[in-house]
Amino acid sequence: MAKACIICAKIVPHGVPVEDDLVISGIRAIKQKLGIAKNNELVVCPACTEEYKKKRGEYEKKLVQHVVIASILLLVFILLPIFTKGFSLWAVVMGVVFAAGVMLLSVFSHCPRIAVGAQAKAEKPSAAKGKKGKK
Repeated sequence: MAKACIICAKIVPHGVPVEDDLVISGIRAIKQKLGIAKNNELVVCPACTEEYKKKRGEYEKKLVQHVVIASILLLVFILLPIFTKGFSLWAVVMGVVFAAGVMLLSVFSHCPRIAVGAQAKAEKPSAAKGKKGKK
């Protein structure tokens, strides 16, 4: 299985592996159903590490914004009918649907996490080498 960088989309010999989350698993499933899956291992190559950190920071910021907007939207759909005419189940359902729609917008800027074990190795390569030599 080849290793493909998620930032520059080049096949690289080595890199920090990326965690397979729900979005990546979903994309892989769709591609396999369509018969266009390459089944590459997703990594971040050493040349793209800084750009990855920037993209991941932007994604986390947008995710927080989407959560805030979705929660405000849900509160408005729940509280507005209560103050005007009483509780409305339809308003709660619509609030949940719209809040879920807002949360799905974060998929467009998705940037997956680096695998947990690999992140420690990527941040402290000299410490990992020192431990191997002592064994």
